[in-house]
Parts: sequence; C-alpha cells; structure tokens
Amino acid sequence: MDRSEKIIDFDEANFYVRYVQFIAGKGDDYYLPWRILYDNFMIFVVEGTVLLQFESWDIPIHKNELCIIPPFIKNRLAIQSGTYFEYYGVHFDYFYDDSNEFNEDVYIPEHLGYIKENMIEMPVDEKLINRSIYTLKNIQFPEKIKISNPAELKNLNMKLLDTFQNKSFGHTLLLKSIFYEIIYFVLMNIKKELKEGIEEQTEICRYMQGFTNDYNHEIDIVQIAANYGMSPKKFRAVFKNITQKTPKEYIIQNKMIKAKELLQTGKYNVSDVAYMVGYDDVFYFSKLFKRKMGKSPKTYINSDQT
Repeated sequence: MDRSEKIIDFDEANFYVRYVQFIAGKGDDYYLPWRILYDNFMIFVVEGTVLLQFESWDIPIHKNELCIIPPFIKNRLAIQSGTYFEYYGVHFDYFYDDSNEFNEDVYIPEHLGYIKENMIEMPVDEKLINRSIYTLKNIQFPEKIKISNPAELKNLNMKLLDTFQNKSFGHTLLLKSIFYEIIYFVLMNIKKELKEGIEEQTEICRYMQGFTNDYNHEIDIVQIAANYGMSPKKFRAVFKNITQKTPKEYIIQNKMIKAKELLQTGKYNVSDVAYMVGYDDVFYFSKLFKRKMGKSPKTYINSDQT
C-alpha cells in the first residue's frame, strides 16, 4: 500500500465537497455494510441515535451531535431496531484531487443501505485505496461534538444538500462557500467545548482545594455538583478526567492520608482520628484504613512509618 500522509495548515486547505445526503427512516429499514471510506465523512444526527461502529469500538452519535470520520478506517453505521432517525452526511476532501476519479457507486450502499442486506462488506476500490491522507495541523477533531445551536447547523446542511442536488450554475463555488460556513460553525463549537472544559476543571480544582481543608463533614455530591452548575453525572465524569478517580475514591484516599498524618503525631488515639476525618464508626474506619493503607491504624501511632 503506497499511501502518502501530509500535514497541512488550515489556511492551506481548499475544501472540496464530493457528496451530500440526508437519510431518514426506521432502524428496521436501514442496513449499511462494513466499508472503507476514501474521503472524510461528516455526519450530523438531527433525530434519534446513530451507532458508528469500528472494528474494535463503537461511538453512539445522539441527536444534535456531529462526528467527522477520517478516510481509510473500516466502519459502518447501525440503527437500533424500531427507532426513528435522521442524519445529514457530507463526504469531503481537504483538496480536490482528480487523479483518482470517484464514482458515485462508492456512496450508494450508504444512500440505499436498506436494500444491501446480503452484502456484509463493501469490496475495496483499488483505484482509490492509495489516495493521499491530509491532516490539519493544530486542529484535532474530538470523537464527537455536541452542537450548541443545532437549528443553525441543520439549516446550513439543508442549504448544502439543496445546492448539491440542484447543480445550478456556479453550484461548486456555492457548495464550497456553504461548507466553509459549516466548518467554521463546527470549529466554534469545539472552541466553546474546550472553554467550558477549562472552566469546569477550574471549578473541580477549587472544590478539591476546599475539601483538603475540611475532612470531617459529610460530602453531598449532588449538592456540590449543583453548586458548580453541573449534573452529578457530569461532575463525576469531569472529576475523574482530572484526578483519574471518582469523587468517592478521591475523598477516601485523602481522608486516609490525613488520618495517617494525625496518627503519626502520637497525639491522638484511633477513635479521635476516625472522628477527625469524618467517621463515627471506629471499626469501619479501621477496616477501611487497613484496606487502603496496607496496615492497621494502630501501627502508625508513635511510628515513623511512611
């Protein structure tokens, strides 16, 4: 396989739209075989959930989420039986390359997937398999992107589809113009997600700092998450992303570390230390301490062990 890979600046790209489609229906009527894509594919789900499947992992793309799939990764799309879905799909390149002419048959199984049930995998197109791969420098698209203003993006996709289908005079230029709007819209959503992520991390770090100075109060994750404007599920996800631990695991670990420090001063007995780090049940505290620290609390009293 003689395929070249090139990294380019965003300003060097000259986006070219190859194919645009809108697919809607029920999962029972939809089937798409495994395939290799020879260009980039942008999917924007406007209703339901589309399961993007690769050979070793899956990505569920929910309503108002977008995903960009790079070329030459074996994949397929699947819809849960009995569910309704709608999505826009755009095949595009970073440059127009006429050295390997595309035939629209490459896209037919996606557009008419529900009549291809006997085809498990699309045959590889030998004319296209060695196309060059382009990657944007300093821009990495996330696994999927939550769109903050889906109505606006849906409208842009409708315009793109209409222009692609009508093929009026100057349609290639108009396609490029609309698609640049879509790319800009997507990049702004990524920027927004990154900014929100930084703000969330700042709030988590503030919470962690506050907890370090207050060990003996009961922790209410639901209330804490609400204080920072997050759902408990999101708070746990952001917290674990930063600390590699759940809030509960982090709290227990820090309480045990603090307990160990207090025990080593020789000023307090086990009951005192248990209470000071928030445990009324000394037996439970001792059992938890031994499990986390490897030794019973008593072994740390008047000890220099670390």
